[in-house]
Amino acid sequence: MKIEKLYYVQDALCGWCYGMSPVIARLYEEHRQDYTFEVLSGGMIRGNNVRPISGMADYIRQVEPRLQEITGVKLTDTYHREVLDKGTYLTNSEPPAVAMAILKEQYPELQVPLAAAIQKLHFEEGKDLNEVEAYMTVVRAFGADEDGFREKFNDSNYLEKARREFELVENWGINGFPAVVCQAGEKLYLVARGYQPYDQLTQTLEQVRQEAAAAGK
Repeated sequence: MKIEKLYYVQDALCGWCYGMSPVIARLYEEHRQDYTFEVLSGGMIRGNNVRPISGMADYIRQVEPRLQEITGVKLTDTYHREVLDKGTYLTNSEPPAVAMAILKEQYPELQVPLAAAIQKLHFEEGKDLNEVEAYMTVVRAFGADEDGFREKFNDSNYLEKARREFELVENWGINGFPAVVCQAGEKLYLVARGYQPYDQLTQTLEQVRQEAAAAGK
């Protein structure tokens, strides 16, 4: 039995997922011929947890040096100015998950670069991911229809798609992000829980591949 699909579970508002993005991008570039890649939105902040970022801005500033040291990514001055310093950004994982659901339906083979592009809107450009217009540079870059995207962004069917992803991730027992899960036959294997550097991730993936192959004999 061989690994057929690799799930990357992330959240557009998760700093450690932003840090993991270059790792997953490299894995995708080097192994997209080997596995089908699917990105799932985790739904980190929703329901009663939706609130202005001012309540967690100090925490983000505190963990930022560690995030940069471990992952090598940097939160931009624009993100600090437009998001953390203003403090009014309403943290809600549903809108970017809806955007991801719309775009990956159109471009299923480009889910990894789509997720990275949406995260860059927030962590590099300081965009408000609750606003449909924030996504237009990504929509145009990937060649999607702008009017169609705007219409679907407010379509309850796509919110339901996003919420089903949240539920699936919950049912897998994943409540922290990022995470990597692979599928071999009907069996799922947890490859990574939390950030992992590329060498560690590929080493674990190889161990899982061997385990899946042995199980299939």
